[in-house]
Amino acid sequence: MPLATPRALSGAIRRAVPLAAIAGAALLGPTVALAQSSDMPGQQLLQFARSYIIAPIALFAMVVSGVAAFLRPEMIKVTGYVAFVAVILYFLTANADRILQVLRAG
Repeated sequence: MPLATPRALSGAIRRAVPLAAIAGAALLGPTVALAQSSDMPGQQLLQFARSYIIAPIALFAMVVSGVAAFLRPEMIKVTGYVAFVAVILYFLTANADRILQVLRAG
């Protein structure tokens, strides 16, 4: 049996390294994926939207419509609508995982 030349060995190593990297990623990947799959998909996005998008915008809208209601009394109804919609959106994003569980259960 002839010994492999250095050129043949380097070609074999070049082919084996990507396969070893893929195998390593396949072995290590599911552990991380399973650790994060216990939460509802998109739960972190909903928490971020609730805390940093919906709540500040809703608070700003309620303040602006409240000030407008002082200047124009017919705007009081709009202030109530803004507050109602803000509370509903905040409730839905805060309880989205429970709502989806109830809907899936049937």
